[in-house]
Amino acid sequence: MSQAEIERRILEVLTATLQQHDVPAGQRLDDAFQVIAAFRAARLKKPLSRLIGSTVQSGPFAGMDFLDRVSEGAFIPKLLGSYEAELHGVIEQICATPYDTVVNVGCAEGYYAVGLARRMPDSRIHAFDFDARARQLCGELAAMNGVADRVEIGGELTGLEVAAFADGRVFLLCDIEGAEVDLLDPARFPALRAMDLLVEIHCMSDAWTSDVLYPRFEESHTITESRPEPRLATQYRALADLDPVDQFFALLERTDQTRWAFFEAAGAAL
Repeated sequence: MSQAEIERRILEVLTATLQQHDVPAGQRLDDAFQVIAAFRAARLKKPLSRLIGSTVQSGPFAGMDFLDRVSEGAFIPKLLGSYEAELHGVIEQICATPYDTVVNVGCAEGYYAVGLARRMPDSRIHAFDFDARARQLCGELAAMNGVADRVEIGGELTGLEVAAFADGRVFLLCDIEGAEVDLLDPARFPALRAMDLLVEIHCMSDAWTSDVLYPRFEESHTITESRPEPRLATQYRALADLDPVDQFFALLERTDQTRWAFFEAAGAAL
């Protein structure tokens, strides 16, 4: 698809978004901004990739060979290593912990599953995603980085299957767009009480999923919350020659609020 065709398609999507008269005006404007942000980031992708190459530049997964596309999330921040910078300290702690098993639910193209496999050579990695394209990309990324023999990729993980990973010390990373309320229920799936969990918290129907999750784990885990932090373009040399607007869009990961929580099982301090 040519650049002109891409731009024409984006204009069609933008027009359709703004003409959804059954959607509140504020929501339409927010949705339109997401379309524009995706366009600006896509326009920056090729020149930055030429400048940076195909290796993650910084952060916990610096040095990881990366794909030329993602199935979920922002491409440029992952390549720069700025992606979810608020988690970098927690990820370093996790990498330093002798987990026998790492389970990544909602693995997308494998940024975390493969990144952790590279950093944790003694751990077995299980990556799950219901999307077939995501699973394919995760397999490609694992092969690119020489860890395909330790990254097992599957479809949806149900709560009933969690017990299969209960042996040894287990870390579970969960990013499943609100479905964490159904999966992470220790009353139904007791094996969760002994696992360390890193969970993306979502806002669903004007309430945060933490309102449900925190009470479930407050007796068995220490819970530490992480919230988004400002991204400074000056920390990334590849952005130095961009104008401030392009620097903003290069580092932009999402337009909605999100946060993460680390649930550390009692008796398993890092």
